Amino acid sequence: MSEAEVHPTEPGPTAATARECCAQLLSVQVPADAICWHRFFGAMQLALIGLLFLTGVLMALAYTPVPGTAYDSVDYFQFSLAFGDVVRGVHHYAWNLLLMVMGLHLLRALFVGAYKSPRQPVWVSGVLFLLVMPLFIITGDLLPWDQKGYWSTQVRFSIIASIPVAGDFLVQLLRGGPLTGIVALTRLYVLHILLLPCALVLLIGLHMYFLGTRGLSGPFSDTAAQRPKVSFLPVLVNRWLVVFLLSAIGLGLVAWQWPAALGDPADPTDSAFIPRPEWWVLSLNQLVAIFKGPFMVLGSAIIPGGLVFLLGALPFLDRSPERRPSKRLGVMLTAAVILAALIALSVMGYVEHFVRPVH
Repeated sequence: MSEAEVHPTEPGPTAATARECCAQLLSVQVPADAICWHRFFGAMQLALIGLLFLTGVLMALAYTPVPGTAYDSVDYFQFSLAFGDVVRGVHHYAWNLLLMVMGLHLLRALFVGAYKSPRQPVWVSGVLFLLVMPLFIITGDLLPWDQKGYWSTQVRFSIIASIPVAGDFLVQLLRGGPLTGIVALTRLYVLHILLLPCALVLLIGLHMYFLGTRGLSGPFSDTAAQRPKVSFLPVLVNRWLVVFLLSAIGLGLVAWQWPAALGDPADPTDSAFIPRPEWWVLSLNQLVAIFKGPFMVLGSAIIPGGLVFLLGALPFLDRSPERRPSKRLGVMLTAAVILAALIALSVMGYVEHFVRPVH
């Protein structure tokens, strides 16, 4: 009998490392209100991103990034494959819901002063996350190669071109030539399924790291020592799985009842087609409509860029340790004015494009 048969095999370094990681996860304690009925927007964002990744992979298996054929592949996936309409519908509605949840998450963090020291890196990484997400929609709109996606992309290219210095370069980088064709479709496809997901995963990891090292925002009162704790694994993970399952079931039912629309195939010669902007970009579209001609850059770059700068710099502009909204009236009033302006611009854009559309 050999020595290996007499003595049990010792676990290798990989198994030992895995056991240590599991033991550390089991020992991690987090605040009990990290995911609860009044604090679940962050967990819901992660659940929706997971659904988007899963449905995106399934759609990519049947997709062909070639003009004309791209439309046929999307049409085949949605109308010929089993549950294709549900998968594409979940992908469509998850994006819209994700943008809503991101906005609510931002408003809640602003209201409770979650950007205060020592959580400045958490806020900044969250703002970067907020900026990356719309890029997925911008790059993904062209992929079905239908009329709405094609002409919406043309409008966005014209808005990007109005940005001083870098505008024309960015358009050429994305489009790859004077016309929106196979090069543009290929580049936006690569951005959508490869480069942007990699950037998103890095940002999520960075955001989670800062959450782990800087902590979650606590109650306004000084009761951090009495804040109840629960184990990360399995308690918090199980709560997140509940959020994931509820989101998947809810979006699946919505997609089954109201499938995502697929318009006519793109016709680059049909310049009379006027795409209607999505709800989340109505305010920006209205800004561009207000500032026309040489002032277009105000609506397309300067005002939106200034708002993004103020949002990212907020932790360094408001350095007081006070987190109560009643003690931060300046910040709250400024945020309310900006939010009211965005809502007013969105209403104006909705009336212009949907109530009184130009034929």
